[in-house]
Amino acid sequence: MRPLLRGAGVCFALAAALAPGAAGAGGRDFFETRIRPVLAENCYTCHGPEKQKAGLRLDHIRHILEGGESGPAAAPGDAGASRMVRAISYDDVDLQMPPKGRLGGAQRADLAAWIAAGAFWPEEPLPGAAANEEAEFNLMERAKAHWAWQPVAAALPPAAAGGADPIDRFIHARLRQEGLEPAARAGRQVLLRRLSYHLAGLPPTLAQRERFLADTAPGAYEREVDRLLASPAFGERWARHWMDLVRYSETYGHEQDFPIDHAWRYRDYVVRAFNADVPYDQFVREHIAGDLLEEPRYHPEEGHNESILATGFWFMYQATHAPVDPVQDRADRIDNQIDVLGKAFLGMTLACARCHDHKFDAVSTEDYYALGGFLRSSRRNIAFLDSGGLAARLARKLRENHAATQEKLRAYLPGLDAPPAAPLTRTLPGDSVVYEDFNGDSHHNWTAGGEAFADYKETGARWMAGGRLAFTPPGVLHSGPVSRALRGTLRSPDFTITHKNLHLRAAGADGKIRVIIEDYLLGDYHKLLFENTIFKVDTKGAFKWFSVTHSLRKYIGLQAYIEFEDANDGYLAVDEIVFSDLETPPASRAGAPAKAALDYSASSSPEVEALIAEHAQRSRRTTREMPELVRALTMTEGTPQDGRVYLRGDPKTPGAVQPRRFLEALGGLEDGPIENGSGRLRLAERIADPGNPLTARVMANRVWQYLLGRGLVPTPDNFGVLGEKPTHPELLDYLAASFVAEDWSVKRLIRRIVLSETYQMRSAPANPLAEERDPSNALLHRAHFRRLEGEVIRDALLAVSGALDESMYGPSVPIYLSPFMGGHRRPKTSGPLDGDGRRSLYVEVRRNYLSPMMLAFDTPVPDSTIGRRTESNVPAQALVMMNDPFVLAQAGRWAAQLVQNEEERGEDRITAMYLRALGRPPGPGERARIQDFMARQAASHGLGPAEAARDPRIWRELCHVIFTLKEFIYLP
Repeated sequence: MRPLLRGAGVCFALAAALAPGAAGAGGRDFFETRIRPVLAENCYTCHGPEKQKAGLRLDHIRHILEGGESGPAAAPGDAGASRMVRAISYDDVDLQMPPKGRLGGAQRADLAAWIAAGAFWPEEPLPGAAANEEAEFNLMERAKAHWAWQPVAAALPPAAAGGADPIDRFIHARLRQEGLEPAARAGRQVLLRRLSYHLAGLPPTLAQRERFLADTAPGAYEREVDRLLASPAFGERWARHWMDLVRYSETYGHEQDFPIDHAWRYRDYVVRAFNADVPYDQFVREHIAGDLLEEPRYHPEEGHNESILATGFWFMYQATHAPVDPVQDRADRIDNQIDVLGKAFLGMTLACARCHDHKFDAVSTEDYYALGGFLRSSRRNIAFLDSGGLAARLARKLRENHAATQEKLRAYLPGLDAPPAAPLTRTLPGDSVVYEDFNGDSHHNWTAGGEAFADYKETGARWMAGGRLAFTPPGVLHSGPVSRALRGTLRSPDFTITHKNLHLRAAGADGKIRVIIEDYLLGDYHKLLFENTIFKVDTKGAFKWFSVTHSLRKYIGLQAYIEFEDANDGYLAVDEIVFSDLETPPASRAGAPAKAALDYSASSSPEVEALIAEHAQRSRRTTREMPELVRALTMTEGTPQDGRVYLRGDPKTPGAVQPRRFLEALGGLEDGPIENGSGRLRLAERIADPGNPLTARVMANRVWQYLLGRGLVPTPDNFGVLGEKPTHPELLDYLAASFVAEDWSVKRLIRRIVLSETYQMRSAPANPLAEERDPSNALLHRAHFRRLEGEVIRDALLAVSGALDESMYGPSVPIYLSPFMGGHRRPKTSGPLDGDGRRSLYVEVRRNYLSPMMLAFDTPVPDSTIGRRTESNVPAQALVMMNDPFVLAQAGRWAAQLVQNEEERGEDRITAMYLRALGRPPGPGERARIQDFMARQAASHGLGPAEAARDPRIWRELCHVIFTLKEFIYLP
C-alpha cells in the first residue's frame, strides 16, 4: 500500500456549507475549509515548497511568521498590520497578490478574519522535514489504528460498579474512578416532562400527567415510556432529528430558490419509518439504494413502494440555478452528496479526500472518487408510484386484451407483423451523425420507468388501442401502443456531446422531452441554464423535428442524456435522433412515417370493425379504473460508469479512472468489479453490514446524544482523528452491539437508555466536588440542563394554547413571510402566521426564507449534515419570546380559552396554567407574585377583580409572561 500524500492541499469538504463564522475564524474547520484551500490554490506556486519568490514561503505558519525579504507575512491578531492582508487588498499598487488577479471578496474577508483571530494553524510537521522518514511513513496504517476503525468489542459492564442496569454500571464505574457519585433520581413530574419532550417533542397533557402520577404500581415509568414510543408523535419528533442529518429542504436555495419537487414525501417517509421502527440497517439500505431492493417495503395504507422514497435525500442539496461551469457544478453536487453520506451514516468527513488523501483519517482520494462513481452511475428521478400495484395489474390486463385482439386480427390482416418493404435510407448533410434511429438494438440500453414505455424494447409494427385501426410504424419508439392511460419515463444512455446541435424527430400529445447535460436537472428549471433543452410535444399526430440549437455548442465534450416523459393521458413517439453542426434539422428519411400512427381503418372489414369496437369497449372499462399515480423524488439507475480522480479536486485536471468500491479501510478492495448497474446496492450492503464498525456506533451515539444532551463521542458527525474521543468507549461499544443484536431497533435502544438511572438523574448541580472535577459534565455525574429546539418550542406554544392540529403528513404549509423577509424571488403569498396550527415539521423549509424564530433558536441552515445543533443563549431568543407575533397570538388564544372555561377560576385557573405550560403547580411565592401582577394589570386597565377575571387581556398578559419564563424553553 502506498503512503498517502502529505503535502498541503485543498480541503473543500470538512464543512462544505459552513456558515460564515459559524465555527469561528480561529477554528480548525474554518482554516481547513476557507484558508488552506485559498493559500494552496493561489499562493503555493510562487511561495510553496518548489519556489519561494522574495524568500517567502506560505505552506506553514512558521514560514509565514518568519516571512521573506520584506519581513513577516502576517501579524496574528492584527490583520491591519499584516503584509498579506495589504497584498490581497490591492490597495497598494506595488504590493498586489496574487499578481494574475485579485481574490474574491469572500476569500479576502476570510484571510483577514483568520489573521485577526490569531492565524490558527494545526499542529503538523514542516513540509519537507525528515523526507526519508516521511517516505516510509504510511498514514493509512496509522489512521486504521484509530479507535473508530476497530471492530465493535463485546464489552461487558463492570461487575461491581453498582446499579442493576448495564448502562449505569459503565457510568458509575467511570465516575468512581474520579471519586464521584451520580446524582439522585429526578422527581416524577420532571421525568414525565423530560420523557414527553424527548420522545414526542410535546409537553405532557394534563390528562397524561394525572394518569402518570396516579399510577403508583410498579412499572408505571416503563408503561409511560412504552406509551410514548407507540405514539404517532414519536415519529414526528425523531424525524426532525434525522432531517438535520440529510439537510432537508424543500427549495434549492441560491438566487432563485426553486422548489425541490415532492420533497415532503421524503419527510413523511421518515416519520412513518421511525413510527414503524424500521430496522436501522434496512433504513440505511433504503436511503442508499431503496430503488434497487428486491423486496422493498410498501406504504401501510396506500400500498405503493415505500423504500424508494428514502432515496430522495440524495437530491436535497443546495443547487445553483445557472452555474458557469456545469462540470464543476456536478462535481460540487456530488461532493455534497458524499459529504452527507459520510457524516450521516459513517461519522466520517469523507469529502476531505476530494483534493488530497485525508490528512488525518484512513480515507484516500481513490476512496472519494470510487464513491463518486456510484453517484455518477445514478440519476435524479420523479418516480410514478403505483399504489397497491393497481396500475401494473390494469396495464397487464390491457396488454393481455391487446395481445388477444391482435391475435384475432391476424386472421383478417395477415401482413400485420410484416417488415417494411424496403429499408429506410437517408443522406445526412455535412458531418451529421445518427445517434439513434430505433431500427436496431442500441436502444435496448435505454432505461424505462413506469408503465408507458414498458414495451419500448419491442420492435416491428404494434397495433394501437382505440376506436380506429392504427399501427405504430416500424422503427418508432412509442409510449402508447397499448393505452394512452399509461404513464412513464424513458431515458437514453449517457453520451458525449460531439456536435453543436441535436435534432429529435418526435410526435405526441402532452409529452415532454428533456436533454439533460452533466446530470443538471432542477425540475424543468434547468432550461434557464441550457436554453432549448425542454420541449413539450403536442403535434396532433404528425412527426416534427425538435432542435437543441444554442446550448450544445458551449458544451461539446460534456456528458448528457435524453429523457422522454409521458406523464398524462397522452403519448410520445420518437423516430430519430441526429447530431449535427447545422442548426437546420435534416430532411426526413426516405420512407419515414409522417405520423406516429398509421391508419388502416379504410381497409377494414365488418369483422375487423367488430373486433376493434369490442376491444375499445374493454379498454375503456379498464382505463376508467386506472388510479392517479403518486409522484415522488427518487434516485434511479443511470449509465454505469467509473469516475476519474480530479487532481487537487479540479475537474479541469482529470487523472486516472477509479473503479467504484467502498472504503479501502473497511474492505472495499476485497470486492470484485461491479458488473451491472450503478452498484449502489452493494454500497448499501457494505454500509449496513453489522461488521462495519462505524454504522452502529454512529447511530447509537446519536440516540444517546439526543436523549442525554451530549454524545459519548461529542462530535457525532466526526469519529475521525479530528473528532473527540469517546468518554466511555466500552459503553459505546456495548450500546452498538446491543443495537445490532436487537435487530437494529431504534425504539429498543431508546427504551434501554431512558430506563437507566443515568437518564433519570437530576440536572441541578448539587455536588461542588463533581462540578470541579467534571465541569462540562462529560462523565455524566448529573443530567444536562438543556434548552428545547426551536421547532419544539413552537410546537409547545401551539399545544399549550390549544391551537395544535395533530393531523399528520401531506404537503407542507407555506412559510409565514414577515415584512422583513424580503429578497429575490420572494414567494408571492405568505403562509399563515400559525402555520395552520400544524407541527413545525410540516411547515415549509425554504432555504432562502427560513423562519426567523427557528434561526434564533439555532435551527441549522440545511446545507450539510448537522448532527449536533448549536445550543446558544443569546438576547435574540428572549426578544423572540417577548415580541414575535406568533408568540403573542398564542398567548391571546390561550387566554381566550381560559376565560371561556368557567370550571377553572382563580387559583384553580393559575394552577392549571402552570401544569399545562411547565408540568408543575406554582409555588407559594409564585402565586403571590402572580396575584400582584394580575392586580397591577387590572388597575392599568381600570378593571375591578370581577371584571379582570373575565377580561382576556389580563389573562393574555399572564400567558405571555409564562411563555417568557426560562423554564418554558428549558428542560431540567
